[in-house]
Amino acid sequence: MSKHNSRQSSGHFAGVPDKVMLHPDYISLSYSAKALLFEFALQYRGKNNGKLCAIYSQLKPRGWKSEATLRKALKELITAKLLEVSKYGMYGDGGRQPNYYAITWQPVNHIVGFKMDIQPTIKPIRQFSVELREIDTPKTTVKLNR
Repeated sequence: MSKHNSRQSSGHFAGVPDKVMLHPDYISLSYSAKALLFEFALQYRGKNNGKLCAIYSQLKPRGWKSEATLRKALKELITAKLLEVSKYGMYGDGGRQPNYYAITWQPVNHIVGFKMDIQPTIKPIRQFSVELREIDTPKTTVKLNR
């Protein structure tokens, strides 16, 4: 008799890979930048990398208290190359369009009807596992239970 997995899906998984979290670029982030990175991971659904955004009015109900903190965290993630601007926002048509972003550990997706300022990619923008092989520091040599 075969085993039947009766576990039902408990929803979308939002996470940051261990290779990213072991990288010095992640380790050096502030807590606000790390929290924002997980907000982007929550938005990512597998086919929308490049159309992720950080709008204060949407993040405020999730616990964000300051637009200045949000802007600082965004700048920090971009500087650390954990996030890339995929489309710059603008004013026009009576409103403001937000900046859109891509997480760098996943390929940038082609999104029908959405024009980006960067090109979709087949491979991730960064190869964290390759980068970690070239770095040998105590913070990156954590043993994982596998």
